[in-house]
Parts: sequence; structure tokens; C-alpha cells
Amino acid sequence: MGRFDISPEVEEEYREKFRDAVQERVDEDLLAVGHFRPTGAGTKYGISKLQVGALAYGAAHAAGKKRAGGLPGQFLLAVTPTKLYAFKYKQKRKGIEVKDQVGEWDRAGLKASVGGKATTKRLTLETADGDKIVCDAEGLGDNPWADEVIGELAG
Repeated sequence: MGRFDISPEVEEEYREKFRDAVQERVDEDLLAVGHFRPTGAGTKYGISKLQVGALAYGAAHAAGKKRAGGLPGQFLLAVTPTKLYAFKYKQKRKGIEVKDQVGEWDRAGLKASVGGKATTKRLTLETADGDKIVCDAEGLGDNPWADEVIGELAG
């Protein structure tokens, strides 16, 4: 879901949908929930428009997934006071369907940094174990839900 002209009411509606969908899966109060994707969406778009082929598209997809620590093509990041969770999800007409948990990290020792891209924000996470996860906020333009997650993690 990209943001072009989202009203404050719709922004709040989806904030509640994200939180309601995830809250039952975590033990603490949620501070923020937002949707993200692996890097490389622009590259894959260019490959598809240039009709370079499935092999190039697959390689770009695999590279983005590797940079994102193996996270799926779209996922929710949920922040609690002590943990960061990642969940598969599916956007439905009536809201969000949260699927499997695909990641969990202690916030202690987790370093987050953010960089701007032409159409999105890029979040880089470094775990206490030295693992690195690089992902982009979902959609084009501003994403207020992902911005809340980034704000909680990057402070």
C-alpha cells in the first residue's frame, strides 16, 4: 500500500488493523507495527519492463531476500519494548491476515539506521550476533506505519 493521499482517518484505521492483527501473537504491548519488503523492488520492476528475462528477475529477487536475512517478499515488523518481530502477512479486503512469525530479535544490542531512497526509506538492522538485515518500507512515498517502526528502532 503506497501513500499518496491517505487521510488521517485511513492512516489510523490501518494502524489499528496492523496492531490488532499482531497483538495476539506477542506477549508485550506493541509500540509500532509497519509493513516492509526486501530491497530490489525497483531493480525487479526495471527488469520486468525491459523484459530481460526470468533468470535476471530471479537473481534480483534472491539478492534482495539475502540482504533481508531471508525474510519473505512482504512482512510486518512489530516493535515491543524488548523485542522486534517479523511476520508474514497478506493484505485482504477487510484488513490484514498475519501468517507465520519469520523472525524475532532482542532489541538490546540491535542497531538500526535509516537511509532515504528515491521512492522509499531503507532500514538497516544489525543484530548483537553481527547479522545484518536490510529492507525497505513497503509502497511508494511516505509510509506512516513503517515510519513509526523506524522511529522506535532508530530513535
